[in-house]
Amino acid sequence: MLLTLELAYEQPEVMRSMIQEYVDTLILAVPPFASYLQVQHCDAELANLRQKYGKPDGRLYLVRVDGTPAGCAALRRLDGESCEVKRLYVRPRFRKKGAGTALMNRLVSDAREIGYRQMKLDTLPMLPDALRLFRALGFQEIPRYNDSPLPGTIFMQLTL
Repeated sequence: MLLTLELAYEQPEVMRSMIQEYVDTLILAVPPFASYLQVQHCDAELANLRQKYGKPDGRLYLVRVDGTPAGCAALRRLDGESCEVKRLYVRPRFRKKGAGTALMNRLVSDAREIGYRQMKLDTLPMLPDALRLFRALGFQEIPRYNDSPLPGTIFMQLTL
């Protein structure tokens, strides 16, 4: 099994498809997530991935397993010292193969290189694999830092 990471700015259709799959999965699991996407302006995000996650302050990655798109993750600036992990998603058939860990390790490395001091994210209790990964990487729970309307949202931060 060959796992590769690549910047995905030149593959907008693959990324839009991957992020839409992520969104659809979450809406099925948590119907109120649809309202959260409106708050986040998800449609505009899909139309402007480079603007939302572009260099120098952000990143957008695609992970492939044996050449097949397997997952994605993004990083965006929150303020001068903080960034946020967004859209971490690994397709079900590629889970437990290291793709999520590879994506997160790359984002952490990039965040340090950019000069961020904290990396934040929000997640949901029904994503136990993601929670385990974040905790294994050293993320700790913090007070709310965004306007997520979803009950039970877990807010986390990693000091870089």
